[in-house]
Amino acid sequence: MLLLKIADRIVQLCDQKGISINKLAALSDMTQSTLADIIKGKNVSPKVSTIEKICKGLDISLPDFFTYESDLRTATHDDNGMDNLPEHIRKEIDMAKEFILYKHGIKKPATDK
Repeated sequence: MLLLKIADRIVQLCDQKGISINKLAALSDMTQSTLADIIKGKNVSPKVSTIEKICKGLDISLPDFFTYESDLRTATHDDNGMDNLPEHIRKEIDMAKEFILYKHGIKKPATDK
């Protein structure tokens, strides 16, 4: 389900910025086929580093990528934790945490087989 949201979000942001998927691939320094595989659902688990490249191509931050207009209206948060956040937002927070750990070398990426 998260993959579909990622693909939908990429298309939505490209539409907002007035660029094609192929142009985004070039701006993101990735092949058109890699990005097309994500959009078409052939890539079942895009890496955080791939999403980071897409964000760079879109000139947005990773949190901006995962912030939807509807999330801003429905999410609540209190100092007691994330219990009131919708499940999809908690998953996005976990993904952002993983990204930060990779970025700072605390967690190493799994080797591709």
